[in-house]
Amino acid sequence: MLMSSDRHAIVGEIGSHHLRFAIADIDELTIDHLVNFKAGDFSSVQQALFAYLKSLAKYPKIASLAIAGSIEKDRAHIANLSRTFTGKELEAALDLDSVTLIADIDAIARATELLGRHDVRKIAGMAALADKPRAVVSVGEKLEAAIAVPGGGKWSVLPSKAGGMFFGAADDEDLWLLEQVWQEVGGTSAGSILTSAGMVALSGAISRQAGATGRYSTVAEILAAACEGKEPSAVDTLERFGLWLGRFSNDLVLATGAEGGLYLAGEMPTRMLEVLSKGTFEAVSGSAAYSSTAPVFIITALNTALRGAAMAIA
Repeated sequence: MLMSSDRHAIVGEIGSHHLRFAIADIDELTIDHLVNFKAGDFSSVQQALFAYLKSLAKYPKIASLAIAGSIEKDRAHIANLSRTFTGKELEAALDLDSVTLIADIDAIARATELLGRHDVRKIAGMAALADKPRAVVSVGEKLEAAIAVPGGGKWSVLPSKAGGMFFGAADDEDLWLLEQVWQEVGGTSAGSILTSAGMVALSGAISRQAGATGRYSTVAEILAAACEGKEPSAVDTLERFGLWLGRFSNDLVLATGAEGGLYLAGEMPTRMLEVLSKGTFEAVSGSAAYSSTAPVFIITALNTALRGAAMAIA
């Protein structure tokens, strides 16, 4: 039965493509009444949240939303969209007592302590050390990172600017490909290259290298072509991107001491799961990428950010 007590909350994950809402039990950190909307079907987050609340007979008066973007004071800016809103605006429009805004990478990092074996897929490394930091990397239209650190019987989340690290080449072929990608995405940092735009640019470079004239325009097209096995350049793109992601992840784990594990989140790692699970993340043509013993997991659970949003007000 849907509860509306002060120990329940509306939780949401707000992205440029999807809007997820649910009711969370703040004590048990369980999720119920989950819906997944397309962002393009609504003119605003307020309209989407109103539609969700209208579908419920009763609902709590407090909310916590994980934002894929940035938060300046109380104003949320959704990545790659012009939409902005504040918690106070939602409170007034929807008659809510309080609205908490939290960065999605922060929410995901908080929730890593709740993840079980059915919520993740291990792709590299050995066993996790329970009392060591965990690193979280979200890969999609932008790259974000955070570190969860244990201490005093609880976990604290530290934001990270790891995406700003320079991403260099391992050999001459790597350098040529990276130079092509740098020119197209306009940056030499990991946060510019290990993104959906970076993968598309990499695909174009690999196609040109093979003498092909066409190119893929989206990550979805690259993944479809690679899965169907009809285009070797698409397979090469995923393998090279996996190698680059492995190198970046290895550096991040070594720099932060994240022996509690590295967690990859976002639509891209999830959709690349089979490719990365076959060892692409660790090596291409015998070149080591991820060599740390810390385990690497791909988060497959869709409710991770929602549970992290609930933890922000627990």
